[in-house]
Amino acid sequence: MTVHITNINGMAMNSVAQNAQNMVVDFAKQLGMNEFGIYVYHWTEEPLQARSTRFDGIIASLNGGDTVIFQSPSWIAIEWDQALIDHINLYPNIKKIIFIHDVIPLMFEVNRYLMPQYIDYYNKADVLIVPSKKMYNLLRENGLKEKPYVVQHFWDHPATVNYFITPENNKVINFAGNADKFDFVKTWNCQNIKLKVYSDPANNDSEHNVELTGWKHDPVLLEELRQTGGFGLVWSEEPYWSEYMKVNASYKLSTYLAAGLPIIVNSTTPEAETIKNKHLGIIADSLDEAQAKVLQTSDEDYRQMIDSVNNFGSLIRNGYFTKKALVDAVVKAQYNNGSIINPVDGYL
Repeated sequence: MTVHITNINGMAMNSVAQNAQNMVVDFAKQLGMNEFGIYVYHWTEEPLQARSTRFDGIIASLNGGDTVIFQSPSWIAIEWDQALIDHINLYPNIKKIIFIHDVIPLMFEVNRYLMPQYIDYYNKADVLIVPSKKMYNLLRENGLKEKPYVVQHFWDHPATVNYFITPENNKVINFAGNADKFDFVKTWNCQNIKLKVYSDPANNDSEHNVELTGWKHDPVLLEELRQTGGFGLVWSEEPYWSEYMKVNASYKLSTYLAAGLPIIVNSTTPEAETIKNKHLGIIADSLDEAQAKVLQTSDEDYRQMIDSVNNFGSLIRNGYFTKKALVDAVVKAQYNNGSIINPVDGYL
């Protein structure tokens, strides 16, 4: 039995969606899994015969009895994803695992109408990998059939950090996101805490204590985060996206932890209890509360957070959450034969 996993290519170099899938496949290969490469293209009028031929090329190494992990979405179209899983069903006794990275109808309100198609797609899986138990419950509320699942918990983020640099309690809040998409960047006006945003175009608004550094390539970003110190912020005030953040795993959150920074998250974040219990950062329900807690953080409290983050970050930097999710899903699909056995989801 061979385990295969899909992987997208052809998107922009700074595409988080592609980087996440590529990263998962790098870890999957360490477990002996085989890659099904997918080039992201958009051809709405593609003839069925041409698409079928394309699918045959992607899955040329597939044999009956194998397991296929579909990283979802493919960012081509849900109809394309549906057709690929149906094409694979032509082979005998294939176990199908869908690793849900993002749910497009939950990300963008304009795509909400696509939810039934996504649920139908997920229902074709023998096992799901979901970012959180909250996500599984929400999908169930929208028509997902009861089925075995594995909770991802956290994204991994492979990195090599410079342990000669120790982050300092510098009263800085770092935000790795597009400044144009977040209103709080434009309205920031806290003289005691600098907001450092890793977004183009670079500029320094000293009047409002905001610095835009420009976009950074990943190794440079992690190095600069570690040198800057302070906290990493995971935040949104856009209502629809904020609801999505309550059920989804944040890649940005793991970027900060991989760099060795404590984080600031909302109490509705899926892993908020873990962050609190493991002393990985600050839980706040408003930016005013977050700012107050940053100012109240003593150097000793910050040092304890750094120690906790360094220990926890080693799991993220070495891919343990991804590897565990992949292995657990394959075991549920093959060894448990898709039986609905979902004990309390624990950690390593």
